[in-house]
Amino acid sequence: MSWAYGKTSRQNRDSCSEGLIRVMNRGLILSPVDIAIVWGWRGEEIQTGLFLSGASKKEWPFSEHNTMRDDEPYSSAFDFAPYVNGIPWRDTHSFSLVSGVFMAAASIEGVILRWGGDWDGDGLTTDQTFMDYGHLEEEKQLGEQS
Repeated sequence: MSWAYGKTSRQNRDSCSEGLIRVMNRGLILSPVDIAIVWGWRGEEIQTGLFLSGASKKEWPFSEHNTMRDDEPYSSAFDFAPYVNGIPWRDTHSFSLVSGVFMAAASIEGVILRWGGDWDGDGLTTDQTFMDYGHLEEEKQLGEQS
């Protein structure tokens, strides 16, 4: 099946780093289901609201969604959702499937990601305290600046 990002997903994708854009594009090609990009860069009002609601653990401007480059939005994280007859928000298996697709895409593209369903990267989801199945962020390389 051939998928294409909709207008909002493209806008959210395009607010991210070049590496993440490559991952999102490759992931959509590899995915067995359609995908929505829910967030790329987030402004202060949105980030603060998500923090206050408990949906984010980081205040503005400390989230990976809030990074800037040359005074322009340049997110080093994105949030996604599988799209199967709508978004199955409670179906963690669907989110896990898509995160695996994105992790494979990242490997192909040479981008190192950290997934919100396995923050410590040990392959287990049962040892996490904050589950964010629809979140992926770039890992910083040794010596790389924030």
